[in-house]
Amino acid sequence: MKLSVRTAIAVSVLLALTSLAVAQGQWTPLNNQPPAAVGPMLQLRDGRILVNESQGPDTGTWFILTPDATGSYVNGTWSVTGHLPQGYAPIYFGSQVLINGRQVVIEGGEYNNGSAVWTTLGALGTITPWGNVSWVPNSPPPGWNTIGDAQSVILADGRYLQANCCTTQSSYFNGPNSWVANGNLAGVDNDEGAYTLQQNGKVLMVDAWSTSCSAFNSSEILNTSTNTWSCGPNTPTQLWDNAGHELGPNVVLHNGKNYQVGATNASSVYDPVSNSWSAGPTPPNGLTGYDAPAAMEPNGKVLEMMGPTGFGSGCQFLEYDHNSNTLSAVANPANCPGDPSFVGHLMILPNGQIMFTDFSGFVEVYTPASGVEAGATPTLLASSTFLKIGSTNNVLYGKQLNGLSQNNAYGDDYQGDTNYPLVRLTCVGGGNCTVGHVYYAFTHDENTHTIAPNSIMFTKFDLPSTIPAGKYSLQSVASGVGSNSIIVSVN
Repeated sequence: MKLSVRTAIAVSVLLALTSLAVAQGQWTPLNNQPPAAVGPMLQLRDGRILVNESQGPDTGTWFILTPDATGSYVNGTWSVTGHLPQGYAPIYFGSQVLINGRQVVIEGGEYNNGSAVWTTLGALGTITPWGNVSWVPNSPPPGWNTIGDAQSVILADGRYLQANCCTTQSSYFNGPNSWVANGNLAGVDNDEGAYTLQQNGKVLMVDAWSTSCSAFNSSEILNTSTNTWSCGPNTPTQLWDNAGHELGPNVVLHNGKNYQVGATNASSVYDPVSNSWSAGPTPPNGLTGYDAPAAMEPNGKVLEMMGPTGFGSGCQFLEYDHNSNTLSAVANPANCPGDPSFVGHLMILPNGQIMFTDFSGFVEVYTPASGVEAGATPTLLASSTFLKIGSTNNVLYGKQLNGLSQNNAYGDDYQGDTNYPLVRLTCVGGGNCTVGHVYYAFTHDENTHTIAPNSIMFTKFDLPSTIPAGKYSLQSVASGVGSNSIIVSVN
């Protein structure tokens, strides 16, 4: 269990980080800051960002960040969009945008209305494309007494799997107020772990407890075909801490390997092909991912927020380079080193920048070094080149349209996955559109959620009724990486 944010920020455990070199990359504050203290973020299928008020007077409130006419989120604008059902105002919860694109599910909460209760409350949000989100209550799986800050994941076949924080249970969402039980974990319980979708369709979880698989180093693997968990290979060193049973983020890299950050001063790399772990770099100056976020950049490096062991202040941002298996310090946002690592949230934006929130009213984005790692680019194969304003269920075919990773990670407390296609249209002239202006279609109902390399798939997309007639460069975007372009006519 983590401290309340207000208590933790009052703790001052600053690290001496002046010896760390600052690598390439810069932070830019939003020109229009949110109207409240915000935290968890979700990528909507129309290019907007859904953000939760997490430390203000009402944590049941949600906001939307809409990019400006050129696709800039730094210059974006905020609007209020809906409120969770009465009595439900959680902090640290499961969250997913469903494969239908029109619904978002919020489940559980370590805190509700400011009290530590590990609630089973939940909500189902209905998304109006380019409009608001409306919320209704959603019942927990039958017989569950807790959900709390438990993890969740969308599987390659589109099913949404939700964990119970405090047991070995997990269940598949089967529609409003309906769930189907999954097989139980091999270990003790789900608490503080994370469900990480693999490119082979399986799910990996590193345990934060001593289990029958291993006293200190166990991992587990879900076979999604049989819905059964089994012991995975042991990590080379203990990654969870003995005091709080915390863990850091797990990010699937473009090459399919997993980079797991420890809540101890360690990291490890999992190779699903050999089904084995190897040692990752040791973070400098005793830094740990003691509940901490990470996100992968289009260039393949992983941006991560780290800090001291425990929940004290002293954050430092670093980049992991899998080619050299090394960590390098990068510039900090304004609130580091004052923040503890657990308050951070990171999410890749469609334009390749990474957005950072920290339960404050000050939001920044990180601009990584340019370039896209080889093999990470989606490929368009076919689409109609004549599109009608306001048309629905247009079909786009391509390869690797979901990207190769969930991309954004934290652990059990926050899920902001972006492994699904967006459709971005940029005006190139003609008609009534302004050259350079960006519009996002609304994507939904792709035939697969796989992140396997070169997977052939399709997604449906709807055009806004407000898009001007003209010629556009159309791209599919996944986790900040844009595909090749095709020229389409919109009229």
